[in-house]
Amino acid sequence: MNKESRAGKKIAGRKALLLFTAFSSKSAIGPRRGFTLIEAMVAISILSLAITGPLIIAQKGVGSAIYARDQITAFYLAQEAVEYVRNIRDSNRITNTSWLNPLTACKDTGLGERCAIDARYTDFTNPNAVTSCPSGVCPALSFDNANSVYGYCSGSCSTWRTTPFTRTVSIDDRASSKEAAVSVTVSWTTTLFTPLKTFTVKEYMFNF
Repeated sequence: MNKESRAGKKIAGRKALLLFTAFSSKSAIGPRRGFTLIEAMVAISILSLAITGPLIIAQKGVGSAIYARDQITAFYLAQEAVEYVRNIRDSNRITNTSWLNPLTACKDTGLGERCAIDARYTDFTNPNAVTSCPSGVCPALSFDNANSVYGYCSGSCSTWRTTPFTRTVSIDDRASSKEAAVSVTVSWTTTLFTPLKTFTVKEYMFNF
């Protein structure tokens, strides 16, 4: 066999080996395929949970912080009204005046009478200090941004804004002429979709 024949056989053998190797590689890898619909849905669900989970936790945390803030505000608003009634009682004792004057509008005779107290007034006889609430429904408190106080605007209200808090005061002295139960309820809503929340402070005062 001459040299040319040997070289031709070697070249042919190499070509056959390359073809066999390429065929074997394709067979081992197999045909490529994409995600099925179910696999895609599962992947999307897992990704959605990974994203929405922390967001829900953060939202609940913010909601709890807002509720705690509003509850503290409601407590101080209720306590403010109780202290205002106590100051009136003490001042009337000093001046030898009827101990619940001018809190007549707050007296509950069994018909659900309620009153609104504007604690900004140091003059208890001011007609805007204690006002009756028609049908027991008191107006919402406002906040004066200029002076950082709660109350009811009766003049220029450019610096005032309405708050979600409503404060109602009732005084029940039917059991005894020497004792009165002072109840102050503050109600509020955080958003349109949250239920009404209330905070009530009740204290007994005596005419001694």
